[in-house]
Amino acid sequence: MQVTLGTDIRDSAAVNEEQIMQVDEALQELALLDPRLVQVVEMRYFAGFTVEQIAESRGVTTRTIRRDWEKARLLLYAALRK
Repeated sequence: MQVTLGTDIRDSAAVNEEQIMQVDEALQELALLDPRLVQVVEMRYFAGFTVEQIAESRGVTTRTIRRDWEKARLLLYAALRK
């Protein structure tokens, strides 16, 4: 199963209940590793914030948020491929 983590909610395809549960479980696993990464995912993917908005609200650089976003996407991808 493949789930694409993009940032434009309007363009996302309908997701079935099983996929929603898998994403939730993957986010819970990620939270155990690094809660900050989950916050970035929630702000970027679910709330639609830009990298700049997240960086400003978190008090870090945009480079840090870009690294966090990429790391979170890779870890979630690996978790969803199990």
